[in-house]
Amino acid sequence: MIDRLVNTLFRWDRLREALFAEVHLYDYLDKIMADPESMKTGASYWPDIDGWRGWIQDEETNKYYFNDVPEDNCMDAIKALEEMNA
Repeated sequence: MIDRLVNTLFRWDRLREALFAEVHLYDYLDKIMADPESMKTGASYWPDIDGWRGWIQDEETNKYYFNDVPEDNCMDAIKALEEMNA
C-alpha cells in the first residue's frame, strides 16, 4: 500500500521536484540550527506575490541584508541572503 502511494506521488515530475525541495529545505535548516555560529544571526523569510523574499541580520557587524529580488522558493531566498552575508 505504501509502495502504491509513493509511486503515485512520484509519477508527476512537478510534485516529485516539490517534495524533494521540501526535504532538502528541512535538511538544510537542521544543519543551520545545529551550528551555533549560524544561530547568532536573525532572519525572516516570507512568500510574496511574485516570489520569496527575506532579510537577515549579522550581529557582529549589526548590518541588515534585505533580498528584494523575488526567488522561486524559500531555499533559494535563504541561499541568496547567505551569499550577501558572506
